[in-house]
Amino acid sequence: MEIIESTKQALAKKDFQNLDDLWTEMVLDEQVDLNDFFKITKELKKLGESERALLLLEMLATHLESNDEYAKVIEVYKNMVYHVRDDTEIRKKIINLYKLEYKESEHLDEYLKISGFNETGSIFKTIAKLEEFLKYDIGSYFYFERYGIGEVVDTIPSKKEVVIDFEKKKKHFLTLDVARGILMSINKEHFLYIKYKNIDDLKKMSLADPVELIKRMLKSFHEPLTTSQIKTHLQGIVEKQELNKFWEMARKKIEKDNNIKISGRTAKTYTYIKSDVDKTDIEIAAFNEATEQEKYLLAEEYAKKMPAVFKRILPGLIETGNKVLKQKPALALDILMLCNDSKVKAELSYTIDAIMDIESPESIVKELNNFEHQKILLTLIKENNPNEWTDIFKKLIFTINNLKLLDDIAENLKCAPVILKDIYYTIFSIPKQHPQQFQWMLKKMQSGDLQEYLNIKFIPKLIDSLNYVKGIKGIVNKILSLENFDKILKQAKDKDAKRILETINNNTVLENYKKKDFLRIIEYHFPHLFAKEIDIIYTTKTALLKRKEELNKIITIEIPENKKDISRAREFGDLSDNFEYKAAKERQDQLYQKVRIIESELEKIQTINPTTITTDRVSIGTKIILKNLQNNKSIYFTILGRWDTDLEKNIISNEAPVAKSLLNKVPGDHIKINEIEYEIVEIEKGL
Repeated sequence: MEIIESTKQALAKKDFQNLDDLWTEMVLDEQVDLNDFFKITKELKKLGESERALLLLEMLATHLESNDEYAKVIEVYKNMVYHVRDDTEIRKKIINLYKLEYKESEHLDEYLKISGFNETGSIFKTIAKLEEFLKYDIGSYFYFERYGIGEVVDTIPSKKEVVIDFEKKKKHFLTLDVARGILMSINKEHFLYIKYKNIDDLKKMSLADPVELIKRMLKSFHEPLTTSQIKTHLQGIVEKQELNKFWEMARKKIEKDNNIKISGRTAKTYTYIKSDVDKTDIEIAAFNEATEQEKYLLAEEYAKKMPAVFKRILPGLIETGNKVLKQKPALALDILMLCNDSKVKAELSYTIDAIMDIESPESIVKELNNFEHQKILLTLIKENNPNEWTDIFKKLIFTINNLKLLDDIAENLKCAPVILKDIYYTIFSIPKQHPQQFQWMLKKMQSGDLQEYLNIKFIPKLIDSLNYVKGIKGIVNKILSLENFDKILKQAKDKDAKRILETINNNTVLENYKKKDFLRIIEYHFPHLFAKEIDIIYTTKTALLKRKEELNKIITIEIPENKKDISRAREFGDLSDNFEYKAAKERQDQLYQKVRIIESELEKIQTINPTTITTDRVSIGTKIILKNLQNNKSIYFTILGRWDTDLEKNIISNEAPVAKSLLNKVPGDHIKINEIEYEIVEIEKGL
């Protein structure tokens, strides 16, 4: 405004007479903002003219008060405090003004007292306390994400508490400290208030002018809104099933609207801006206040969407590039390449070759912000390092996390298949050390590549990786579908299936239903791995007869004799020191225990039938001839039950470790006994 510029010139010349006249014109001009007045009085104070500043402010206050603009008068008197040593009279005046502005507040006197207006402390702290009370006074409206819109229905000043009726919860008590952190103040013009009180008006607007509805929402908020937040605030206005369609239609138009500022590269935010001029100024101000890294990212966005702004910030961008060359060569290169992309002549003090001399190419590739710039640099590395580029690319794969860049490097390395195969094998073998690269490989497997890693050898590694690589469960579930798992299990051997079974059982991340599905498939192909161990005692008829005779002898001979021994020992006198009695009682316990054991065992017997023994594989009742592969000498074992064991005749129990390692083997199979390898030469009947 012209009058503001005139006051600045008067101040610069210390032409106070002219300043007084200009001030009067400003007071009468309703377009002049209060802050413009305060800037002038601040400059007067610097010049030692506080008394003059005070007189001018009093003139302004008198004019505003005559128009009943008490809120503005309060702001003027608050500013007067900066120009006086004793604020006693100003305190009194401010109290009266608050009483005029908030005459409907039933708790105002309590607020004034608790705030400390009658004390001598800082008046600014006093006013801050009072205004917090007034902010949460009865009739004020707030928004709380959990409970929706709420109205203050009561206050308890002495406890600094408020009572709020929310949409979803009535009579909710909050302290001011808590309220300050979770509530958003809204007035009756706010979008959320209208949604609460007159939602039908907004529903009509959603049908007539969706873009205007979104703009009205954004005008109400003083901070950017994300897509998710916008959709949340549209709920109830737009039908749930139509919400995504509604937003997509409105978004396309919103993003072309000159009054909407869009920020963010992936997660966009939307802010309402009053005019194109404001929008440009805001973007330039944002660029000027940004860090060096942020300046590049903003410039990249402006180059695509706001070329006029990009042109305005270009000198600052060039200055940044020249400044960061030595400390941040990758950022300097991004800036150079962006200028090339935009086809602008930039007076940069460096070239790409100069940057390559400052830091290793692979380090610069990792730090570049732009994927296309990374691809260009990879091409330059290949051209400039014909003998070493594969080693450079290999190092890059293990040190970068950008999946698109990993794809591009792998594509380049296809002409070196041995190196690429070694890279994949290393990543898949030790995923814990390369989690991002492992995730990249999984994505390639999901898309149909690298199917050689979807085999029985790598399945345990794939399942086990869920325990220590975060964020891969979803993709592993897709790769290892039940159909794929079944195909792989068909090709598995016993040892492979056992390993997979153990890995699944030990996994702490797989859901129970997924584990059960995998286990069901393993059980279908390898039922014997799930067979419950039944405590069966295999025996020949001869050994069984001997065991029964042993039991009969204990019951009919040994126990009766023991009873006689106990009776005789009692005759020796005092039982506490009677050795013979104690020995006889211990013998009695041993005999009864043996009876219980043999009777229990006899309930579990299964007699070995010589007529059912087959010799196609090792089983209980067979005789196995083994050849020592070190000296070609032969040995043999006959596998029977535990009661038939006779080591002198090389008859071993089916429960012995050697027997367990032989069972189910066929001629030609190898086993190790005492670290010596043997081959099964022949299997005969052992009975």
